Formats: sequence, structure tokens, C-alpha cells
Amino acid sequence: MILKKYEVRGMMEWHPVFKVGRSHIKVSFTGGHLCSGGCTPASFETADPVVQKVIESSPAFKSRRISVGMVKKIPDTTGPSEAVAKTQTGYVFEYENIKDVYALLEDTKGVPLSKLNDEASCFREAEKLGIILKKKES
Repeated sequence: MILKKYEVRGMMEWHPVFKVGRSHIKVSFTGGHLCSGGCTPASFETADPVVQKVIESSPAFKSRRISVGMVKKIPDTTGPSEAVAKTQTGYVFEYENIKDVYALLEDTKGVPLSKLNDEASCFREAEKLGIILKKKES
């Protein structure tokens, strides 16, 4: 498993929302510090390959507003859900329609549609990948 730390220079906090299909993922870059002696960039760490793919596919990453500050290989001694909880407390993928979940699992993680027969199978596959699915409230 690979842990990546993303940084945004010149910011103390930043909470961008990335579009995935018809759903959105909110990421919180925090811990930045600005002073006359220098600056510490706001940062965000994750070992979740789905979130890494979403960030690295974003216009902010491609334009170098977001950069990779650290890449670290960590032992995969726990299940995916536990690893995500340790590195990114409370990660939740909110969706409006089950088609958004299909798009997330198939497009960003490469799960074949043959494994996604119904809503229950989507939840099982997401759990294997460490993704917590939550239906958006209207």
C-alpha cells in the first residue's frame, strides 16, 4: 500500500471538492502555516488509491497547484477499511444514484461490471477497497 502526502503551497487550509461521475469527493488540506520566516504548505495524506486517482486526475494537480510532498510504502497488515480509517479518518463517498457508485468503482478502480450486479454487490466491492458509501440526503 502506498501512502501519499499532497501539498498546497501558500495556503493554511483548502477544502476543494472533486467531481467523480455525478458525485463529489471533498478533501481537506490543513496544517498550513504562513509567517515572515517561511511557510508550511497545507497538506492531506491518504493511502486510498481511489482518492489518489481522483486528486491526480484533477485540474488543480495538473496545473501544479497540488503537488506530491511525500510517497511512502506502508505494509498492508490490515484490511482496506482499517487502513483508510487510520490515514484518512471518516472518508465517505456520497452518491446520489447507484450509477455514481458504478462509475466510481469501474472507472477509477477497474472493478468489472460483472461483479456489480446490484446495490449490495457495490457495497461489498467498495468495502473491499476501503470505500464507505453513503447516500446523499435530499
